[in-house]
Amino acid sequence: METETQSAAILLGNANYYGTLAAVRSLGRAGINVVTVDPSMICHSRYSHYSSQHLRCPAFEDSAAWAEWLSRKARSRPRQAIYATSDAVLFALARYRDELSADFELYQPGLDTVMNILDKRLLMQSAQAIGIETPPTWYPQSSAEAAKIAKGVGEAVLIKPRSQLAQRTGTKGTIVESRGHRVQSIFDSYMKDQSTNSEFAKQCPETMAPFIQQYYPQAIDNVYSISGFREKIGGAVIMRAARKIVQQPRGIGVGLCFEPALVDPLLADKVKRLCERIGYYGVFELEFIFAERKAMLIDFNGRLYHQIAFDIARGMELPALAYAAATNNQAEVTRLITCGGLVTDDNVAGFCNHFALATMIKMQRVFRTIPRKDAVRWLDWSKGSQGTIIDAIKDPHDELPAFVDVAQYLLHSLRHPRAFIRQHGLERVGAKAEVQFGKKVADELSH
Repeated sequence: METETQSAAILLGNANYYGTLAAVRSLGRAGINVVTVDPSMICHSRYSHYSSQHLRCPAFEDSAAWAEWLSRKARSRPRQAIYATSDAVLFALARYRDELSADFELYQPGLDTVMNILDKRLLMQSAQAIGIETPPTWYPQSSAEAAKIAKGVGEAVLIKPRSQLAQRTGTKGTIVESRGHRVQSIFDSYMKDQSTNSEFAKQCPETMAPFIQQYYPQAIDNVYSISGFREKIGGAVIMRAARKIVQQPRGIGVGLCFEPALVDPLLADKVKRLCERIGYYGVFELEFIFAERKAMLIDFNGRLYHQIAFDIARGMELPALAYAAATNNQAEVTRLITCGGLVTDDNVAGFCNHFALATMIKMQRVFRTIPRKDAVRWLDWSKGSQGTIIDAIKDPHDELPAFVDVAQYLLHSLRHPRAFIRQHGLERVGAKAEVQFGKKVADELSH
């Protein structure tokens, strides 16, 4: 049920992110005035009927310009709330917290805390200090050193950015055979892709070089996440757990499908202790892989995250919690934490982007890289054969964002067919895939 609009609006950036769209819908349905913010004018969240206004802003990675733009906008508006929607926004809000708090309602940890999240080396050190396992990790300073380390690790290694903000292209990581020339070439490509002109790079130059991590094949389709909210005063916490069962690209990428999981009490306690150690409060998601009988931390998102709609559907109103905390509505924070700790919808069977999943499966069927029975099983699951599936984009009460998203997806794939092929696991079929893909997309656009 929608309620009367509350006094302060909230600004949400990264208007093309699924986590942002989920928050726009959640807050809008609660009667909160939502303003979407993005450098682009064409963003699916902008076209949600729960977005009251869309503002075009400087690039989020240009922290100083973005914060200065926010301050200018604030002078002509009533006081508003703002919350982190990406690593770039998280860094900017932490870096300029004191200046922005004069004009905005914030619920934002400081820069020291945020760097313990954004810098994987600091995150791993903090986790290890309270007994959380992490994958074996090395920090070479050159490609030659990286190749030497990789030879002693195993058949394959992961080369990953020490921070997502260290790379211009936002690459999540690359799986590389340990022996051969590719370790050096991939490491060098990361070094060339450094975001050396960004404020993050100038503030944290030590994070620019990538690192090497032991690769566990069993983690491809089984990443375990604990997500929730931690209160600043008193440290009250609510949590849910999920398993990322399909990601895109398959080896290491963004989650495409998730299923509910039980919260592991021992791991949950360690998550609380890690938040306490680094001083984190607010919305969070931590990712773990299970291998060698250990749960190993691989990431910490201190912001709205990709599959947050899944947790909203399971009883955790995280965007509303962030808003209530930012606007100092303690009674509402307490109510939402209490309800979130008690209420869950057992009929919610999963989360996925049905269009992206169906496109991937259809392309893999064309080139026979997935058995027919597996394709049928995944498509049935995504349509709700096991229970309610929360779609990343589709909503029968807010339909326009899905049309915008599909158009963006198809146009981007036409412009970057090789990236599409890698993303959908079609590398083995090479040039043939590009030709067939062009026909497939033309088909989709004609409909």
